Amino acid sequence: MCRETAPFLSKVKRFEKLKGLVHLASWKRVCILAGSYLGFMIGTGVATGQEILQYYTANGWMIFGTAVVIAIIFIVANYGFALAGRDHNATSGQQAFIFYNGTFLGKAFDWFTVFFCYLSYCVMVAGGAATLQQQYGLPVYVGAAIVAVLAGGSVALGLGKLVDIIGRITPALLFAIVGMVFVHLVQHIDTLAANADLISSGQLEMTRVGSNWFMSGMSNGGYSILMLANFSAVLGAREDFKTLFRANVLSTVLLVVLNTIIGLSIMSRITDLYQVQIPNLVIVASLSPGLTTIFGVLIFVAVYTTACPLLWTAVARTGEEGSAKYKMWALGLAAIGFFFGMFVPYHMMLNYVYGLNGYIGFIVMALMSIKLIRMKFFSKGSES
Repeated sequence: MCRETAPFLSKVKRFEKLKGLVHLASWKRVCILAGSYLGFMIGTGVATGQEILQYYTANGWMIFGTAVVIAIIFIVANYGFALAGRDHNATSGQQAFIFYNGTFLGKAFDWFTVFFCYLSYCVMVAGGAATLQQQYGLPVYVGAAIVAVLAGGSVALGLGKLVDIIGRITPALLFAIVGMVFVHLVQHIDTLAANADLISSGQLEMTRVGSNWFMSGMSNGGYSILMLANFSAVLGAREDFKTLFRANVLSTVLLVVLNTIIGLSIMSRITDLYQVQIPNLVIVASLSPGLTTIFGVLIFVAVYTTACPLLWTAVARTGEEGSAKYKMWALGLAAIGFFFGMFVPYHMMLNYVYGLNGYIGFIVMALMSIKLIRMKFFSKGSES
């Protein structure tokens, strides 16, 4: 009996080992995809602390409410766009918008998104140039050129290469940034309560997006999903859906938790930082002046990981990936962004471009949610 069952048990063990390897490979893919999602979001606004200051810190203790609103929007929107890609042949952001909003509104939202993402790419060029100028003394045109060349070259390689490049760089980058900021928060934790009350009192004239914590979260989540629409729809058609959804949830939770840590750290020294262009650079300098050199590099890499997918969103409409036309548009639009980013101030573009477009994005999110609810509860045979 033992000799008869031995081959069977051996096969079972090999099968279990194979299942374990497949499971491990699946979670590795989850992490890479989560890193790609994060690559869209961290950019200059998060890495410098300016976006966090305007969206999170400006709300005092309600920073946590803002984080929850943003998380809900991210998870639902990314799920919806990916579902459209998987089940409804929406292999582009335009098709996803049309599926959820109808032909007229769908096309209007789509072209608005393309325009917004390209403007946001120009924001990244300006932010990268400003960072290299402030920290290393490089002329603005040199910094802008570096961002444009790197982003244009990466986008010319296509989405597959882009996902792998950004997905592998971003997690280490984000945790390095937050690690430094977290140390600062621990050092100044005793000032947090008083500063949160100071913000709530309205005594500080802070630049902010949104009149309250809910509007801030709505705007931040809204502009972010506009960036992600095309990316999530394409990945929904290409990737395993369960793996992609896990990546969506993982990246969202990591993003809002880490952003909240940055926001609290800025809050702990709000009187010193609320009028500073790059709060995180001041924070890191207080830990050790020598760290600012390293931190400047981290900020610049964060610019790169966000500039690439934003530029890709616009270039993806111009032709098939890998074609000469596609590559020409990638390099051409990257070059135009170089000139745009040189002459428009970074902080002004961030406030106006992100703020206004965030509310448009929330309208897209609301209409998508209505459609998803109807599909779930009122359409026979529809999948959740």
